Parts: sequence; structure tokens; C-alpha cells
Amino acid sequence: MTTPQSPDPFAGLAAAAPALPPLPALLLQLLLALALALPVAFVYARTHQGTSYSRTFVQSLVLLPLVVTIVMLAIGDSMARAFGLFGALALIRFRTPIKDSRDTIFLFLAVAVGITVGVANTLLAVAGTTFVLVVAIALAQSGFGRRVGHDGVLQFTVAAPTSDQEERVRAVLAQHCRRFDLVSLRDARQGGAMDYAYQLRLRAPRGHEALVNALRAVPGAQDVSLLVDDGRAES
Repeated sequence: MTTPQSPDPFAGLAAAAPALPPLPALLLQLLLALALALPVAFVYARTHQGTSYSRTFVQSLVLLPLVVTIVMLAIGDSMARAFGLFGALALIRFRTPIKDSRDTIFLFLAVAVGITVGVANTLLAVAGTTFVLVVAIALAQSGFGRRVGHDGVLQFTVAAPTSDQEERVRAVLAQHCRRFDLVSLRDARQGGAMDYAYQLRLRAPRGHEALVNALRAVPGAQDVSLLVDDGRAES
């Protein structure tokens, strides 16, 4: 008399396991995710503006698509495994605040790279990533969205200014600036010195140094400084 065998409790899980592609195909998908993640991180680093730049965030943009690709390969076509896996990931709490909404966009792009590569949609992964990066570069170089109507603020002091000195200052500004507006004029110290502050728009995008040097050549001009709108200062 034969003893009936008890069913294997792991048989169902084994049967439900996704059919993974062979090892060479897996490596190609991971390499594709890496090849698309590197330009994403590079474009972010080159077009980032402000003081919130983080080297670890740039590295995360490279690693995140690889992780998402692995997750998508593990899920396969199993809806139950997808809910279970994302439920487990929901337990992870990310405490790092994201100060720039543009950083969030690049995080979503990194996730999208991992998803499209993980589902083997190579055309969408390559074309979509390329298009988004081209738009990001164009927006960064064109200055799209800037509300300021000037390139910077020029400040300087003139000791005992005369009408001739003022004319020379205005001539220098007219030579190097498309537009300049006097926003502040006040007594600097005893002795008749005056502090000037101008908002200006330069004729040449890189004409900061030429303007500062030309103004320093005006007799009586002192403490010349130019604060441009990207946060860099020349003095």
C-alpha cells in the first residue's frame, strides 16, 4: 500500500515564476539601462543651476534605472507579484527632501528608463529618453522661463562726482549694455562720494569683465562690482 505524497507548497510559486530571458539578454538590458542612465545624469549635472547640486543625487540617477530594470524583470507578467513587490517597496521611507522640482522630473525620467528597458521596449526607451534630454538642454540654454529683464546689478562708487565723470560712466554703460537703469544713488561717505547701483542688460553674453575693466578706467570710479543673475560675482 503506497502512502499518498503531500503536495509541494512551493510548487505554485515555482510555476508562477516569470520566464526570464537568457543571461546574455539580461546583461544587454542592464547595459542598455546604463547607457541611457549616463546621459540622463550628465545632462542633469551640466544644466543644473543653483546651490542644491548633489553628487550623490547624480549617482542615484545612474543607479535608479538599473534597479527599476531588475524590478521589472522580476515582476514579469505576474499581477500578484507586482502588487506584492510594490507593497514591499512602499515600506521604504525616503527622508531626503527634494528642493527643486526639476530634480523630480529627472527622477521620473530615470524611473521611466528602467521601466521601458525592463519591459524590453527598446525603441520607446531610446527615443523617449533622447527627446526629453534634447528638450532639457534647449530649455537650459535658452533661458526659458526667466522673468528678470536684466543680466545683473552693477555697483560702484565715484569720489566727488562731476558732470564729466557722469558722462563718461554713461558712455561706458552705453557701449557695453543694451539697457541700463539707475536703481540706487546715495551718499557713500563724507567728502561727496556717491554710491551708484544700475540694473543692466549686456550687449555680449560674456561681456562682464570688459564692462568692469572699462568702468575702473573712469577717473574716480572705485569699488566696482557686478553681480550677475546666476549668482557669480565679479569685482
